[in-house]
Amino acid sequence: MKYTVMVNDLQQSISMAKSRHTRSAGFNFSDYNTYGDIIGQLQDFEVSYPTLASVFSIGFSHEGQDIKAIKVGAAGSNKPAVFLEGQLHARDWIVSATLMYNIKFLLEGYGSDNQTTTLMDKVDFYFIPVTNVDGYAFTRTFNRMWKKTRFPNAGSECVGVDANLNWDEHFGGAGSSPHPCSDDYRGSAAFSEAETQAVHDLVLTNNNNVKAYLSVQAYGQMWMSPYSGEDIKPADYEEQKDLAERAVDAIYSVNGAMFEYGAFHDLLYLSSGSSFDWAYAKAGVKYSYAIRLRPNTAYYGFVLPADQIRASADEFFAGLLVVAEQVAAEY
Repeated sequence: MKYTVMVNDLQQSISMAKSRHTRSAGFNFSDYNTYGDIIGQLQDFEVSYPTLASVFSIGFSHEGQDIKAIKVGAAGSNKPAVFLEGQLHARDWIVSATLMYNIKFLLEGYGSDNQTTTLMDKVDFYFIPVTNVDGYAFTRTFNRMWKKTRFPNAGSECVGVDANLNWDEHFGGAGSSPHPCSDDYRGSAAFSEAETQAVHDLVLTNNNNVKAYLSVQAYGQMWMSPYSGEDIKPADYEEQKDLAERAVDAIYSVNGAMFEYGAFHDLLYLSSGSSFDWAYAKAGVKYSYAIRLRPNTAYYGFVLPADQIRASADEFFAGLLVVAEQVAAEY
């Protein structure tokens, strides 16, 4: 077997990243922030843009942390919505950083940018910057590469569930593990985790309005449509693929970043019980995607330098606007 060493010492890379990003308290868009600072910035958005932004709780994590979401959009009733679920995997720091910037872009663009203003008049946006809040806190204090939730598993000394394998769509199938010590442990049952149950409830509460579901992840630079749990394509795959192609074209136009697009199982592997499959198959959201942000290689992998946050935010925003345009035109 031939191999290539991408990173000689991952722990050293993590330590160097921590030393570069040490800063005083308060939110910094150009850095990776604590969950407390993220909540503080969401609340600042609401105070600064009271007619455009509202922050609310979708539930509590196993450790009792408040899982916050923000709704962004101009006044109007029964508007179609784009739903963005971020950081199901704790180590995906670039996700929450990118989404927070995108919220900023929308709010600052209303009234100053014609495209953004028109879209916010027609479409609402729901952001959950950090879904796996317990796991994210753990990555900042104990283990930067932690992936799972922090729920204790009965009968095992191993903690946590892969929150992106915990959904009621092909739950327990290929690509998920029944073993609590595995990074791919699916949990004892679908929606066993407080975090996935909270997102489930929010989506179904707004089921008639959610027209696009974006599960934002790291890393690999991919824009993927269902299915991930089986080797088939939905009946409306060509429409999903067309929108994905236009989104990645828009992303490329910003920084020249190349994203692959297509069905998840064609681009990667089988991975059962995922959120975006559930959103498509069970919640009826046609434009459901799993999106993996930069980088496209394992050289930085999950430990992406903070100086790439703005580039990630700019290119993802271009793709987000394409999705919102489709939702506005179709619904």
